[in-house]
Amino acid sequence: LGGFAIARAVVYWRVQFITASMIGRHVPPGARRVLEYGVGQGRNLYYYPKNTGMVVGVDPDAKEDLLIQVSVAAGVPFVAKAQPCEAPNNQPDGSVDAVITTGALGASKDPAAIVREAARALKPGAPLVFVEDMSFGKGGVIDAVEALDDFERTECDDGWATLPLLPHAIGVAVKRDTDASNKGATSEAGDDFESSTGLAGKRSKKRRPR
Repeated sequence: LGGFAIARAVVYWRVQFITASMIGRHVPPGARRVLEYGVGQGRNLYYYPKNTGMVVGVDPDAKEDLLIQVSVAAGVPFVAKAQPCEAPNNQPDGSVDAVITTGALGASKDPAAIVREAARALKPGAPLVFVEDMSFGKGGVIDAVEALDDFERTECDDGWATLPLLPHAIGVAVKRDTDASNKGATSEAGDDFESSTGLAGKRSKKRRPR
């Protein structure tokens, strides 16, 4: 039991490190608006670039008073939306610079609904970053992301997805961008993914045909 608890603690802190790194690398500097699903107690707010314009946190159990305190401490403007993550997020089409989800997809009975809303709100070429617990039968996260044609490229870490203890879906998907001048950003997202997970070479990649 002691060894299991230690292993869980190691995985937990490693996932926190990866989450911080993924947010720091994939949320563009000066992003005007970021959408985060499953914001919880707001821990991730400390990981955002300090010049982020606004984080909109969607969580059915969002406690606005607590989250506002955390946002002030983190120095990141924040708006809480206490609603189911699967519900419409009310963001205009193509208006969000990044979407972050760290638990919402794995806990949802309909992760595809969250992914569809995320894709609708994302700007072309913008990333969906996911760090999701897949233990205890929680699955379908990667399938939900890869099944949507709105994403041109999906990167996910095979090493974390196949862990015998506390497997996680860790990755980034980039919304399809028809503007050829922005293709470099899509490639850079893949390079940043390897750096942020620390597991270069254990990556599964899916490019969608045009």
